Amino acid sequence: MELPKGSFRVDSVPTFSLGRFFAQARIFQAQPGTDELIEIFAAINLPDFATEREAIAFSNEWAVAWINENILEITATKGAPPGDR
Repeated sequence: MELPKGSFRVDSVPTFSLGRFFAQARIFQAQPGTDELIEIFAAINLPDFATEREAIAFSNEWAVAWINENILEITATKGAPPGDR
């Protein structure tokens, strides 16, 4: 899994219910200087899979795609005053 800019972290722990693993992805961004992780997005309604490995692989790929699609918006609002976000 390759994340852009290196400041993002993904938590891809699936849930298990009804004999299936439901993919989930929580995306965090490390704050410069402190390396504190701030959650910037969570997707809990991703597809279900027969194995935990499949669910984790899917959620990792989904998270990387989400970051790539939204990185311009994330970096543009990062330095904007709260009223401009």
